[in-house]
Amino acid sequence: MANSKTAVLLLPLLLAACARNQETKSSAPLNKYPIHGVIVRLSDQDKTATIHHKDIDGFMKSMTMSYPVKDPQEFGALQPGNCIEGTLFQQGDDLWMGDIKHLDLTPEQCVPPPPPEADQKK
Repeated sequence: MANSKTAVLLLPLLLAACARNQETKSSAPLNKYPIHGVIVRLSDQDKTATIHHKDIDGFMKSMTMSYPVKDPQEFGALQPGNCIEGTLFQQGDDLWMGDIKHLDLTPEQCVPPPPPEADQKK
């Protein structure tokens, strides 16, 4: 009996904490960055695209990284090897891709591969 009373008393506190956490996320500023890169692979399970991208000015250097794609139609239109440009959205700790446009470029034209490490050491 005491355990059920405790649970009833704690439930509103737990719900309030969850709501506050959600408010904090939605009140974080929404930042948008243009992204240009090549689709390396796709994960149907979690709807992410791994993209080898150029530098994202003011945000990150060129690298290969996975990003969620929230729009099912945009995700469905992607294929490995596609050269794309779009918007990287960042809000708090959340990152996702959107506004994706396909470019008629080969992967090598889209994002030149990094120089071999042996050449970098010379």
